[in-house]
Order: sequence, then C-alpha cells, then structure tokens
Amino acid sequence: MQAIPSGASLVASSYCSTPTTLLNRLGAVADKSAGLSLSAGLLLGDLAFLDAVRRGDLQFRTWHASGPVRALATSGQVGYLPARASSVSALVGRDTDVALIRVSPPDSRGRCSLGPSASYTKTLVESARIVIAEVDPDFPVPQGDDTWVSTDQIDYFMDSDTPMAEYPSSDPSSAVREIARHVVGLIPAGAHVQLGIGAVAEAVASELARSGPGGLRMIGLGCDQMTDLMASGQLISDGRPSIIAAELLGSEKIFSAAGDHPGIWLASSKTIHNPVWLASLPRLISVCSALAVDLSGQVASETMDGKVLAGIGGSADFFDGAGLSPGGVRIVALPSVTAKGISRIASSFGAGTAVTMPRHSVDVVITEHGVATLTGLSTVERALALANIAAPEHRPELLHAAGILPAVSALSA
Repeated sequence: MQAIPSGASLVASSYCSTPTTLLNRLGAVADKSAGLSLSAGLLLGDLAFLDAVRRGDLQFRTWHASGPVRALATSGQVGYLPARASSVSALVGRDTDVALIRVSPPDSRGRCSLGPSASYTKTLVESARIVIAEVDPDFPVPQGDDTWVSTDQIDYFMDSDTPMAEYPSSDPSSAVREIARHVVGLIPAGAHVQLGIGAVAEAVASELARSGPGGLRMIGLGCDQMTDLMASGQLISDGRPSIIAAELLGSEKIFSAAGDHPGIWLASSKTIHNPVWLASLPRLISVCSALAVDLSGQVASETMDGKVLAGIGGSADFFDGAGLSPGGVRIVALPSVTAKGISRIASSFGAGTAVTMPRHSVDVVITEHGVATLTGLSTVERALALANIAAPEHRPELLHAAGILPAVSALSA
C-alpha cells in the first residue's frame, strides 16, 4: 500500500476476479493517503472497503452497481459511470496509476493467470503505471490468450488472505422457468447464443441442456449451468471452443470445468464485446434481461425511478452485433412483475429511469405470459403486444394508458 501515491487513480479487476484482499487493505489505509480514487466493474465478495467510501476517505465509481454498492450509488456516495462493456478497456487504459488484480501463482514460464475474468484486466495491467497483484493458490486457470500476464508486468505481489469471489446460482421460479422455455423456442439449430447475467440466463442455459436444438456455440459469459450444457451434447463439436467468453461467472462448478478445457476459451472485451466481430457470427441470438420495458419497447437496465440498480454491461454491444448478424435476433427476457408485484411492462418510464436500449434495437420481448415480437409493428401494435404479455392484473391499466381501452373505472361502471 505504501507504493500507492497520494491522489492516485486506481482500477480493480472485477467479477469473480475481484481482488478482495487488496481492496479491503486499501480501505483500511485510505485515510492516510489523500485523494485516492478507485474504479471497477461488478465487484463480488466481501466489500469491507466500502466503509472508507462511506467515510469519504476513498472515492469510488463503478460501471456496474450491485449489492451494497447500489444504495451508495443512488445516494451519490459512489459515482455511477454509464459505460458499455466495449468501452471499458479504453477507459481503464487511460491515466490509471495503479492496477489492483488477483492472479494465480506463476507457472514454469513466468506467467500468472488472470483467472475467470478476461474482459479488461490484461489491458489494465498493460496500461497502469503500478501493478499490484494478490496471489490466490486456488485460482482457476482457464484457456485463452487474454488470460495471462508475465511476472515482469507485475510490480508487487502479496498473498491473498480471502477466498475467491463466487456468483452463486439461485433456484429459478416457475415464472423464470416458463420464460426460459419461451426463449429456447426461438433459438434455431446451429445458433450462436449470448446469455446475460442472472436467473433468467441461467434458466435458459439449463433449458437448452434439456431441450435445445443442438449445434450451439455460447458467446459472452460462462455460468455454472453451462457445464450441464457441455455434457448434454447440445454444443457444437468442430474442433473450436464451444464457449467463448469474457467472464466466467459462477462457482467451483464452472471454474473446475474450465481448467485446461479446450471447449472453454476466454477473450477480452476487445473481441467479445466488439459489435463488428459479433456481427460476423451467423444466427447470433442475444438474450438479455432488464429491469423494465415500456409500451414502446424501450428497455431500462441500469436505473429505475432514480435508483441505480445495475449497469449497461454488454447488452448494447450484443444487441448491436445481433442486429447485424445474418439471422440474428435481439431478445429481452424478464419476469412480468417485481417481487412487490409491480409490473415490469410499464406504460412509460418515470423520472430518473435511463433508457439503456432504444425501442428500435429490440426484436422480441418475453415474459412468463408469452412472446411479443416487435419487429415491423407500429407503436400502437407494439403497445398491444407488450400489454398482452404483462401480468393479467396489469393489462387493463396498460391498455388504457396506450389508448386502446377506456379508463378502468369506466369499465367497472
């Protein structure tokens, strides 16, 4: 920590490669070094360093908020940076003083693995003035050109004293399982399939393992459920990797499967989130979840009513690529209501809700109640299609808001 100068800008690796030991040590000493600022993506595990952020000893900004970071971003104590995944490498490669990363012990060739996160970490190491790495002896070592750095590129090593962060799966609800069945019904044989983060994506992977069309190649992210997909015979076998990802987001189940497995290949966001490369993949079916969709087809994935809840991630990049892919389809899949029963199909977005993807970038919206194909529909036709896949109790209100039905009170009278 003494190597970090006052006023330094720091960037940490993220997802399951979160350098928890270094971050929490940084939080413990932040009050002794003025003007430190930290940036990172989705951080997992024990985030005790946030105490220093709350005290004002450490500035922190993120392009993907989750867990305890959400409330801090909403209150303004954490800066939210609206950045798509394809732009993150350029951001971390600009004026970064210190990189904080998690790595494997060096191998016989003097290389350390960057583990399950390849999106921007190698670029970060190559551009930062000082690189500090915590060494995790149990770190997974997946294959990929963008998953290795030389020990010569690392200035300081320390032993990790925290377990590797994991992203545990949750049991899918009946609604999520029904959504997954609708999604799989739209995936053709031989497709390239991109799944986002969370319960819906995991359920789609599980459903593909049971009833997929076959010949698939997965793009973007690897999760625990993809180990079952690998064993099911649904993935393509042509001598090339069948899972090409920027991140492995899960637990020991996917990490152990990825170790030295030729079927799983990690690459940086410069490839995985490059819309030009994505557009070259035929039949790219991009499936992203969202916080809400309005009746015109606009998608909110970052904020809702002024609350910062997530981030853009790779959704904009994948939808751009799928929109130009021969036979590509852009799907938004989400439960029809929140845990509090609020409709996720909204008549319109309120103040403080950002539009992550415009209505012209969405082909299909899916809830547990059905499939709304929006391509080629007028605004009124879109509203009707979307209201019809909302929860039944919310449909009259939505149809009235769209001018399709008279007011609910008039109907009841």
